[in-house]
Amino acid sequence: MSNLNPNRLNVTYPVADMTLMKSNANATIAKIPAGATLTEEERASGGDINVDNKIFVDGTLNELNSNGAAIMPAWFSIANLATDVTFYDQSEELIALYQNIVLRLKDAQRIAGREALTNARKAYEQYKSAADGGVAGAQASYDKLKVRFEKAGGGATLKETP
Repeated sequence: MSNLNPNRLNVTYPVADMTLMKSNANATIAKIPAGATLTEEERASGGDINVDNKIFVDGTLNELNSNGAAIMPAWFSIANLATDVTFYDQSEELIALYQNIVLRLKDAQRIAGREALTNARKAYEQYKSAADGGVAGAQASYDKLKVRFEKAGGGATLKETP
């Protein structure tokens, strides 16, 4: 017989783990420079680095390090460019790590959500069957739960709705 209540994830994060994970995330946020935010308009304005631009920037920095001191004017800061490139590369590494974290969290959340919905639907069907059979107290619970399906326009059917 198959498992009537599939449950790939039957865990919760202990309070200490939640506290630690949130603290770590907040510590990371606190390390990002305060001025490192863009408005929506600035995000849409372009000028961002893509693969070709990154190759150009890295090549330029190499040229500046090998043949820039005597050619560049005094006001041009090779060190500032080097710092920007290093910060960009460090951020890229962190973004990849945090994107993986977000993807894993979203996957786990979806699994738990799907399991919760599947089991809630099973419970709903049991309330419906019990109400149809005249079990005391079942009708009140069924009436409360069936509202979700009536909103979907499908009566008390269990079709998927967004």
